[in-house]
Amino acid sequence: MMVLVRALVVLGVLAVIAYATYAMISGTAKRRIDVAPAGPRWVATHYAVNGATRVVVRKVRLGNDDVLDEHLVVEIPDSDSDFDTQFIEAMAEARARAALFESESD
Repeated sequence: MMVLVRALVVLGVLAVIAYATYAMISGTAKRRIDVAPAGPRWVATHYAVNGATRVVVRKVRLGNDDVLDEHLVVEIPDSDSDFDTQFIEAMAEARARAALFESESD
């Protein structure tokens, strides 16, 4: 009889843990959906083209990544000996511009 009671208590505790985990996960997912921006956003990004890396700020429609507008920050030749430093600085500039454009569009 005592074994049955302990087994029921353990099952009850496991059920509560499983429910709490499910509630946290589904609640987090719902908050992400509620917080997701509805309109287009400015983002900093980069891509390779013809032996160079372009650092740009793009206005994209989230969800399908349609590019609505793009501003070139800098194009760095991949063979540049100072590539890493220039790339880091360019991405910082692109992020700053994206934040500025975002603040102007609100």
